[in-house]
Amino acid sequence: MCKLSNKKDINFLTLICAAVYFVSYVSRINLGAVLVEVVNSGFADKSTAALALTVCSVTYGAGQLISGYLGDKFKPQNIIFIGFFITAAMNISVGALCKGPELVLLWAVNGFAQALMWPPLVKILSSRLDDEAYKKAVVKVSWGSSMGTIAVYLLAPVIIKIFTVKLVFIISGALAVLMAFIWKCVYEKHKPFSEVSQVVKTGETIKTGESVPVAKFNGFVVTLLISVMFAIVLQGALRDGVTNWTPSYISDMFKLDSSVSILTGVILPVFSILSFTVISFINRKLIKNEIVCAGAVFGIGAISATLLVLLGGKSVVLSLVLLALLVGCMHGVNLILVCMVPAHFSRFGKVSFISGLINSSTYIGAAISTYGIAIFTDEFGWTKTIVLWSVVAFTGAFICIILGQKWTKFKNCK
Repeated sequence: MCKLSNKKDINFLTLICAAVYFVSYVSRINLGAVLVEVVNSGFADKSTAALALTVCSVTYGAGQLISGYLGDKFKPQNIIFIGFFITAAMNISVGALCKGPELVLLWAVNGFAQALMWPPLVKILSSRLDDEAYKKAVVKVSWGSSMGTIAVYLLAPVIIKIFTVKLVFIISGALAVLMAFIWKCVYEKHKPFSEVSQVVKTGETIKTGESVPVAKFNGFVVTLLISVMFAIVLQGALRDGVTNWTPSYISDMFKLDSSVSILTGVILPVFSILSFTVISFINRKLIKNEIVCAGAVFGIGAISATLLVLLGGKSVVLSLVLLALLVGCMHGVNLILVCMVPAHFSRFGKVSFISGLINSSTYIGAAISTYGIAIFTDEFGWTKTIVLWSVVAFTGAFICIILGQKWTKFKNCK
């Protein structure tokens, strides 16, 4: 398939994919962002809200496998369009119809709808951009997640103060409908994008206008992939677990109002944007080994968590900075392992599937931690919870450093 060479087309493709990811995040992380108010307002109790987040992570993770498979078989832009309409329906239903217990079911469906976004996006980007352009574009697309998080954490407290927490979900749903039509129009009207074709595996070739040999999976590749997925599980446990429960931690430790606690969550994605840029540069120009780079970033996150154990509770500002650094590091690990790694599987003809498989690992970790943190903190308190975060981060660093040489061998195999 012909790669885009025009800088204007590359930038526009990057921009529209970032917008997709922005809206996707707004309509998925909104529940986690307003978790404190959902509980405090009586909209849902703590266990119900936590269970809703957990099942969302489960269906999102499982849905990644289905989405990844479909992305290699059908037009990825159509899969994204369908995903937006389902997520819009779920968000609006939560805001307009939900009375509490139904939240779990609706948010489970929303998790599956959201899974229809990322693997097709990776497929589109990797199929239309060369290696260097892809690495730069995927960083900018990832900014969409951070910008979406910032938007939710900035606007949700205002909406809650003036109106009600339910309006947060209605607005998110309306935004998803709007994005669905914008996305469809872009792909129908902009010729360079409408030329993205599906990839169909035929025997030993991938049919994209010319025959390209398809590499075979072997025991080495499968073992390496499983090991990387385990590291990603740890990353997902920290990234989403810490993000979802930071407002609650701040509220519990410093006795702040729930809307103020939600607002403090803005600092986390700001650090994430910075980490995307810095870590991408380090990976491309300095370390040049995705797995080793991820291990180094895991290590920085572990140090941040350790410092939070020692210094947390003394200052809300210091606690937020350390939490932001920890979450920023996990977003950096996510960028390297979830965004960069799948592109190296293009020779197998399964970029979308590998992207879905790897990304599903993130949400296995997220599902475990989101619900697990609620139980663990109730039983042992915040200090021991943060100690656990430190242990998880150090474990992730150890795994990645061990896998460094194996990853180099994998990349050099043709």
